[in-house]
Amino acid sequence: MNYIAVVNTFNRDKMLVERCLNALISQKVKPQRIFLIDQNITGLILPYEIIFNPLIEVTRVNTKSISEARNSIKVPVGTNYIFFCDDDGFPDENYSIVLQNILNKRPELDLIGGVYLNETDKQYYSKRQKMKGGIKGFIDTKKIMGSNLIIRASTFDELKRFSPDFGVGAYWGASEETDLVWKAYFNKNKIDFFHELIIFHPPQLSRSLWGEIEKSFKYGFGKSALVAKWLFKKGKLIVSYEFIEMFSIPALNFTVGLFTLNFKKALTSFAFFSGRIAGLLRGLFYKFV
Repeated sequence: MNYIAVVNTFNRDKMLVERCLNALISQKVKPQRIFLIDQNITGLILPYEIIFNPLIEVTRVNTKSISEARNSIKVPVGTNYIFFCDDDGFPDENYSIVLQNILNKRPELDLIGGVYLNETDKQYYSKRQKMKGGIKGFIDTKKIMGSNLIIRASTFDELKRFSPDFGVGAYWGASEETDLVWKAYFNKNKIDFFHELIIFHPPQLSRSLWGEIEKSFKYGFGKSALVAKWLFKKGKLIVSYEFIEMFSIPALNFTVGLFTLNFKKALTSFAFFSGRIAGLLRGLFYKFV
């Protein structure tokens, strides 16, 4: 198995970035190269043993966009797979062994997703990822997150990499990984998801009520743009499922929040709903890449 690992970092605690890189260096099946894409205005100062490790290559890019940063990578000749990992997460010590076993059994796979677990209680970050099994159909594609994604290098280029429209730091601010996965799905690439491919992540930061509302609006804004692109611009009718879900779930949660006097739930659900309406309306008139 010949693979590279890609970690982009922006405004992240240096200790978390170091932990991620050390976990990658310590993998039993070593990556051909570990690319750290530094998006910080002032370059990240890392320990000597990391900076001068022959596996690690640090590159600087002048962009806040996660998609543009990841797209900037120059994939070495002979690379089979690219492993994308968030800078605040870190792979399980047996990650590379598990991945190698998967690819030995399923060499036809073009894109692979794994789970994202809270490092303290080992619980899933995403409710979708709790669903058993792999990718059986379109609905399951939302299990795959950009924080734990492996893609065949040739497929990454074939799909024209991440869309610069989506992702943190881009216009729509979210959903870059789902857009890439949907490109692979509709291109009939081989996709699957494995619960045994584990990346750990720190507990979610507690936010103020306003912070939660703002986050909910931005997430809803990005997701609805994704639906506008694939359902209304590209005519993929199966995306109707996402269209129905993205309005019905926040509406239901808003109602539950009101009846149970859980005003935080009600307000964040309303923000989700509002963001999705705003994103959908704007997405209908947006020229996607």
